[in-house]
Order: sequence, then C-alpha cells, then structure tokens
Amino acid sequence: MQAVAEKSHQELSKVVGWEAALSRPGYASLSQSMVAELAEYLGQSRALVEAACKAGAESVAQDWKQRQLHKGSPAAEVLEFYRTTNSYLFDLTTFNSEYPHTGTLMALAEMGRQRGLTSVLDFGSGIGSVGLFFAANGYEVSLADVSEPLQEYAAWRFKVRGLKVRIINLNREELPKDAFDLVTAFDVFEHLPQPGSALRSIAAGLKVGGLAAFNVTQSDPDYPQHIASYEEVLSQVSARGFRRRQFLDYTEVFERVERSPVSELWHSWWGWFWYRFLYRKALAGLEMLGVKKTIRKWIKG
Repeated sequence: MQAVAEKSHQELSKVVGWEAALSRPGYASLSQSMVAELAEYLGQSRALVEAACKAGAESVAQDWKQRQLHKGSPAAEVLEFYRTTNSYLFDLTTFNSEYPHTGTLMALAEMGRQRGLTSVLDFGSGIGSVGLFFAANGYEVSLADVSEPLQEYAAWRFKVRGLKVRIINLNREELPKDAFDLVTAFDVFEHLPQPGSALRSIAAGLKVGGLAAFNVTQSDPDYPQHIASYEEVLSQVSARGFRRRQFLDYTEVFERVERSPVSELWHSWWGWFWYRFLYRKALAGLEMLGVKKTIRKWIKG
C-alpha cells in the first residue's frame, strides 16, 4: 500500500513535458497538432494555414518593414504594430512547435514546485503556449500581452482545453501589484522600445522573493523587429529590483529583491557603466584566456 502511495506521489510530482502539455489528441507530431488547432480557430484549411506558418517569420518582417518601423520609431507606432498584426499567429505556431526553451521550462516548473510557487505570469505571452505548459503542471496562470489577435487565440486555446487563465491586456490595464510568484518572458525584451518600463512593471507585479526568468535574443537582419540589445536590457535589471540567481541554458533567472532609493540609484549607474564600457571588453578578455565557458558553467551551478 505504501509503495502504491509513493508511486502515485511520484507520478503527480512529475513535470508534464512541452509536447504533452500542448498537443491535442490524434496527431503524430506537435507541429501537426498546432497547425490543425490554428486552422480550426481561423476556420481555414490546414494546407492554407501550414503554408502561412512556414512563411510566418518572413511575413512578420515584411509587415514591420511595410510600416517603415525601425529602432528609433516612436514607441506608440511599435506598440500599434504588435497590437494589430496577425502575422505572429503563424510565426509563433511554427516557433512554438520547435520551441528552444523546453528544457528551461521543465527546470523552472520543478524549481517552482520545490519553492512552493503557485502563480505564474507569462509576460509577452504570444499564443499562450508557455501558459498552457504551466497550467498542465498545476500552476495558476496569467497571460499579459499587447497583441489583441494573439490574446484572443490564447484565450480560445485555454477554453477548448477546459483550463482557467487570466488574460491581461497591457493596452488597457497594468499588472496587479505583488501578485505573482514566477514571471517568464521568453524572446520578448528585444522587441520593446522601452525595456526598462517593462522591467519596472514586472518587478511591481512580482512578489519579493519570487522568480523572474527571461532571455534577450541577439539582433539579426532577418528579424528587424528586434530593436533592444542584451546590454540595453541587462543594464537596467538590477536597478529595477532583480538579483541574478543562475543561468538555465540561454535564460537568466532572477530573484525579486527590495532596493532602497540609494541602492537603486547605484545599480542604475553601475549597470549603465558596466554594460556600456566594460561588458564586451571583459567577455573578449575571458575568451582570450579560454575561461569564459568555465566561468559560465560555474555560475550555472
């Protein structure tokens, strides 16, 4: 009897994987399932949707260029692009089918269980896939984004699975204060004209002691909408009330901490100085010494 109980506990505590959380029954692969799901939502043929998904990344870039947007564009114009474009429905369906952060998500879900975390916000939530993963693993999920087409689709995906979700439209409302144990933001900050404002908002919504996990993708000519650099984002993280805990592959995990006005001012100055003048030089020096990978592995734990 005890052995059965222990086995049951192990099964309950096992993290549900990415494909298992997202796939709907009857499909041979996650990609097929996601294309079929989007086709059902749009009321279009699978063949038409599959073709649009294959061209999704290119369609997003073309839409960006047609609106004549660039790094120096007014924030309101960039916001309007993300609020209205439908191209990301197709691009993210392909991207989420071959998601590069599945290992990180598994580690975060397990870390959250060990720390007793229950509420998760996915910031810049796209079509809701990260939220579905956490919901399948028993977390209370909220999704925040500015894209109304993506939020409508994400809400529908939760509904057809019978899962609860809170949708936060960042065009009309702010994040609730001290509401979340864990915030994720994958492949989001490079899109933002004002990443510091987003960091401040996330910090306000995250409980002290809670965790934030995000990455910043490097700029790429194929993705002209990537307008904020790693240095621009990371130079502001500490000042906004985050302390780095560890690396998970390409994702950095931070803990929310309280900072006094003096501490915030110091971290703001030091972050600006370090990432503007010293960061790249330090990386180059470590590379020359052959110790960059060793230090990174040590930091990861």
